[in-house]
Amino acid sequence: MANRPNSRATAGLPRRAALCISLGLPLGAACSLALDLDPAQPCANDGQCVYTSGPGRCVDGLCQPGEGDGSTTSVDSTGPDLTTTGDPTADETTLDPTGNTTGPIGCSANSECPLEQRCSAEQVCVDLLSAECPIVVWPDNGNTRDDVEFLGSIMPTSPPFDELVLPLQNAHQLAINDFNDHASLQGGEKIAWVGCDSTGGADVAVTAATHLRDAVGVPAIVGPVFSEAVRAVAEQVAVPSDIFLISPTASAPSLSNFDDDNLLWRVTPADIYQGNAIIDRFTGDLGIDPSASRVLVLNKDDAYGNELRDVIGADLTSYFDHIHFASYAGPETFGSQDSLLSAYAEVLAQALVQPGVTSAAAYTNPEDHYTHILILGTSEAEAFVLSYLGLWAQQYFSQNMMIPLPLITVSHGAVPTMEQMVGNVGVTPGTEGLAPFRPLLFQNMRGTSPNIFDPDNFDAFNFRYQILFPGEEALTSSSLSYDAAMAAMFAMITVPAGDDITGTAIANGMASLNDPRGVPISFGDLVGVFVQDAHNALAAGGTVDLQGVSGALNWDPSNGEIRANVLGWNLNGSDAMPNLNPFCLYALDPEPATTGTWVSATTGMPPCG
Repeated sequence: MANRPNSRATAGLPRRAALCISLGLPLGAACSLALDLDPAQPCANDGQCVYTSGPGRCVDGLCQPGEGDGSTTSVDSTGPDLTTTGDPTADETTLDPTGNTTGPIGCSANSECPLEQRCSAEQVCVDLLSAECPIVVWPDNGNTRDDVEFLGSIMPTSPPFDELVLPLQNAHQLAINDFNDHASLQGGEKIAWVGCDSTGGADVAVTAATHLRDAVGVPAIVGPVFSEAVRAVAEQVAVPSDIFLISPTASAPSLSNFDDDNLLWRVTPADIYQGNAIIDRFTGDLGIDPSASRVLVLNKDDAYGNELRDVIGADLTSYFDHIHFASYAGPETFGSQDSLLSAYAEVLAQALVQPGVTSAAAYTNPEDHYTHILILGTSEAEAFVLSYLGLWAQQYFSQNMMIPLPLITVSHGAVPTMEQMVGNVGVTPGTEGLAPFRPLLFQNMRGTSPNIFDPDNFDAFNFRYQILFPGEEALTSSSLSYDAAMAAMFAMITVPAGDDITGTAIANGMASLNDPRGVPISFGDLVGVFVQDAHNALAAGGTVDLQGVSGALNWDPSNGEIRANVLGWNLNGSDAMPNLNPFCLYALDPEPATTGTWVSATTGMPPCG
């Protein structure tokens, strides 16, 4: 099974440069006209809001371009289609030829509006961009603007989630490009895309979804990424407004029972499978002594972390004599990296203080220390791992070399960052003194995730990904975003020409995508072949059976749920260049079982330990 290193091509770049690269645009003329500053950048004063075109303003704690800022539309014939960025606060006024301000622009077609606007049902031009939604991509380099259907996306693409999530947004754009290059809907429409950034949390995701509904008029949204934001968007916007919602990665079990009118779908399995895999791993396959071992479980305080903790909590508590659970706030809740690190250090300090001692550093008996740490979260897990490594090396190991560095296991939200957790030790400022311990951390990292990987299909997908985004390599999780977008567009094909493309119509069309008797469609085939074959079958009223980049897309059409085995990960290669390695497989028992058995992921190898 092939291994995919984490892509860090945009790490450390200025925000504008990173966005340009993420969109496949060169850092030349086209991107030099885009806004330097993320439209949702927090600020305390005007001096913190500087744009390519000049100074901006700090309004209600968020940066906005200044008056006469010259916000522009960028057109790049060498880039992927057409991307526009502009002033998200602009109203619907313009200047007539005499220079006088007029009201909203009247229109009868999108092409009569500026590139960052569309023509609404009221026949006036309305903004496609907002503070939360800074990207619009038209098909055919903007030459096709009147015969389009909009597809929205909501993903947290700013720090601290950018390295984890930008590959998912890139994959979403690749899917739209692949579709537009080789197919259209039954009425001849191509797909236009408006992309939104939900880094600020569930409330920001709801604001973005509201804009996609009211201003853009989307029938479908790919995203959000995190379960809490998915639930909020579904409850407050998508379900009441008949918008189809398909999340690439949300895995909270409670979403399985959500009253969603069949409008909420996902490409990753619910965490009941991963939870049972973790239980069986810790209580059996790792050979952990339940009395002599000490286990620390840290979970992100959101729907994902809390619900996964609830799945495993009772079983682990009854098995281990010494286990401690602690929740922590998500990174989006902190105003700075310093405040995040301070809060997380306090979580660790509370977990490490033992009865009868005054501080975490006051005990040196190896039997008092954690032997295993389990982190149920996302990319913020790196802060805990590096903080614990520093504490262990400087305060514990230095006093007693028998004090162990725990075996550290992360859930699937953090698996893509395992490589950088190790690779950054000794490289990240402040960790230079920890470099000698990097080989030990390399040996002690583990992870679990749903098996969302078809190696052959991923290779074909990754080849096209790197053409569109040179110098980058897709994360395995980006396959979920590609599959989600492509499935939503294929479901749109089932809607006859002239009929409204609604969320309900798309949800109904999803039942045509995983029929074992339908036309086999593999996303590993030549893209023009599989897109056209799917289009021809679905437009003719037939069905298909999709094998996506992430594997078989075998949804239960009654509830939008998917089922998959679970992988156990470690690292191979070297501590200087670690590579993710899926060395274990939790093979599920026959349906409808949610439990299974851990076996070696390599044929002929002994069971994983």
